[in-house]
Amino acid sequence: MSRVAFGFAACLALLTSTIAITPLRADETTDAREQERQQRLEYMTRQARGYELSLAGQQDRSLTLEERPVLRYSNPVRNFFTDGVVFLWRHDSKPAVLGALSVRGDGNVFCEFASLTSVPLTCDLGLRRTWTPKKESEINVPLNVRLPKVTAPRRQTLAMRQLIRRFMVSMHEVDDPDQKQQLRLLTNPLVQWSDPSDGSLIMCFGFAETNDPEALVLLRHTPNPEGKADSWTYTLSRMTSRPLVFELDGKVIHEVKAYWQNPQSDTDSYLERRLGEYPTDGS
Repeated sequence: MSRVAFGFAACLALLTSTIAITPLRADETTDAREQERQQRLEYMTRQARGYELSLAGQQDRSLTLEERPVLRYSNPVRNFFTDGVVFLWRHDSKPAVLGALSVRGDGNVFCEFASLTSVPLTCDLGLRRTWTPKKESEINVPLNVRLPKVTAPRRQTLAMRQLIRRFMVSMHEVDDPDQKQQLRLLTNPLVQWSDPSDGSLIMCFGFAETNDPEALVLLRHTPNPEGKADSWTYTLSRMTSRPLVFELDGKVIHEVKAYWQNPQSDTDSYLERRLGEYPTDGS
C-alpha cells in the first residue's frame, strides 16, 4: 500500500471511529446529567420530609407533605444551573404552605416558604429559630365576580382561568427600584384542590420571571347551595425576597418591600434562608 493510500485509510478509520464514539459520549453525558438531576431531587425530597410543620400549639396536628413536587424549575436568568422544586403542605384538604428548595449554581442550597393560611403554624425547618407564620393580611379577600352561577367542576376551572388574568404582578430590583418587570403567569396552576366539605375549588397560580414562581395568587370559589351568590376570594403571597406590586383590574392592591432590607420576624408569612452547601455525593 502506498503512503498516500495508507494515510487516506488511516484518516478514514479515525473519522469512522470518531463518528461511532461521539454519540456514545453524548449519551453518557446526558445520562450523567439526568442521574445528577435525579440525585438532587432525591436530596431535596429528603430535606422536605425532615421538616416538621404543624398547627401552632398542636404538634400532633401535623401538616401533610405532598411528596410529589408541584413544580420543578431551573431559573436560568438569576442563577446558572439552578435546580429547584416546590412542595406543598396541606392542612386537612386545604393548601397551607408552599416551600421551594433549590440547589443554586454556586452549590448553595436555599429555601423559600410561603404560608397560604390564616391558621397560625409552627414550622421546624432545621434552622436556628422556629418559623411561626401568622398570615393576617391579603388572605381570603372577597373578589367581585359577575358570572352566572357556577356548579360544574369544569366550569369552575374555566372561570378561575379567566379570573386570574385580572391580576398582574410586577417585580422590582432591590438596587434600582425604577427597574421593574411584569411577571408572567405560569401556564398551569401550582395547586388545584377540591374541598369536599363545602364543594369549593381552590387554585393557586404562580407568577414568574422565568419558571420560578416569584408571586402567588390563590383563588377560591365556594358555591352557595341555597341559590344565593357564590363566594369568590383571593389570597396573595410572595415567593421572592425582591419587592413586588400586585394589581387587580389595573389598580394596586398590595405591595411588599425588599425582604432583606427590612426587619424579619419569626411570624412573617414568608421566609427565605440559606441552608448550607449541596453535598457532592448528593447524600
